[in-house]
Amino acid sequence: MAALSPIGSRRRRRAAAIAVYASLTALTVAFLFPLVWIIGLSLKTRLQVFASPPLFLWWPTLENYAAVFSRADFAQAFVNSLIVSVGAVSLSLLVGVPAAYALARFPFAGRNLLFFALLAMRMLPPIAVLVPMYVLFSAFGLTTTRTSVVLAYTTFSLPLVVWIMRGFFEDLPRELEESAWVDGATRLRAFLHVVLPLIRPGLVAAGILCLQLAWNDFLFAAVLTSNATRTLPVLMAAFSGGDTGVDWGGMTASGVLVILPVVLFSFLAQRHLVAGLSSGAVKG
Repeated sequence: MAALSPIGSRRRRRAAAIAVYASLTALTVAFLFPLVWIIGLSLKTRLQVFASPPLFLWWPTLENYAAVFSRADFAQAFVNSLIVSVGAVSLSLLVGVPAAYALARFPFAGRNLLFFALLAMRMLPPIAVLVPMYVLFSAFGLTTTRTSVVLAYTTFSLPLVVWIMRGFFEDLPRELEESAWVDGATRLRAFLHVVLPLIRPGLVAAGILCLQLAWNDFLFAAVLTSNATRTLPVLMAAFSGGDTGVDWGGMTASGVLVILPVVLFSFLAQRHLVAGLSSGAVKG
């Protein structure tokens, strides 16, 4: 078979590049369209939201955001979300990182079985454990408290932390710790001052993923909180009822305010997130 001419080869590469960029553009539009639509609804008045045909050109308004900020329970819900998310992330890392280190460094009987049991816990649907958790928290008097929500989120975040961090510990050379031991450091001191600084990308990646789970969850927060302890996703449900029907402007404005902190934090830490997912979760 005759070889392709240089012109034909360039045309094939150009066509392939065009196809790749067209596919990426289509995927980008498909993923961003719902977010753009929600932001657009949040900048419309009630009449503009229900206009038929839909308005694609209008004068944006911030009245929906002003209405959300004027609610007396918005600030309390934001504080509750912040406390619950920080508590769940901190507890997951505090327990999960040493557990992952033990699974990676100490050989013992049933180690792999324990690891896969943790992963099996993460695979359970949340609704399957919601009722047992509610009964357990009721027995200890923790229902309608932020503590119950923190513990519930930790249950599902902990396997994720162990899975990610175990890969980081296994990739880290043992010689680094052994050098610290030779210099007189204890295992705990070598862990704190040598190992943890080297796996910082993994800590950031695991923390971001745990934060997204705790900040965006609705199911556990709706069942395990009261009006005084409810979080932002639960507050959003208040815009879906009432005598006037669904307040789409208020709901979308509150939705934008809910996702904005996590998006900004993830954007600022994206370098660590990419490094953590690529280095810790995949081991060749």
